[in-house]
Amino acid sequence: MRNWLKTVLFVSSYSPALLVLGGVRWYSIGEIDALVVQLVIISILGVVLPLLILALLRAEAESINFKAKKVESTDYFLLVFVASYLAPIAMKVAEVNFEMIFLFVCVVFVLGWLVSNIPCHPVLYLFKFRFYKIESDDGMVYTLITRRQIRSPKNIKSVKKISSGMLME
Repeated sequence: MRNWLKTVLFVSSYSPALLVLGGVRWYSIGEIDALVVQLVIISILGVVLPLLILALLRAEAESINFKAKKVESTDYFLLVFVASYLAPIAMKVAEVNFEMIFLFVCVVFVLGWLVSNIPCHPVLYLFKFRFYKIESDDGMVYTLITRRQIRSPKNIKSVKKISSGMLME
């Protein structure tokens, strides 16, 4: 079950790209059609979904004691996502169709399932969540999602497990 949460978090990080895609479509055809409305609705759901997942985890997941040996910010990965958000503008001349969007979402979903953790999530970043790569005392490396800025690994005391490679403070 936890792998589903991580995968949905990963896929939802691309939801603002769908909003941009809807804007490009609207600009290209000069009117709001069914595809524009669908893209906007799916994008809004993709923005709300990670917040709901983290709220569920905060309420339901068990806290475990954790000792971190090393911590490193992964904010630099935001650039990759911002570039993907701007890609629809660069490819304005390409025709948008449901089959291609569905294929793209399926590929992203499979990648999200296979990757042990996600490096960052720009939507969550806007809501003051930060992503860190942390190493535990036993040498395991995790991605930590937290609302606070972490300067020292000693400040990490208790976490909640999202998946095998992801933790939440």
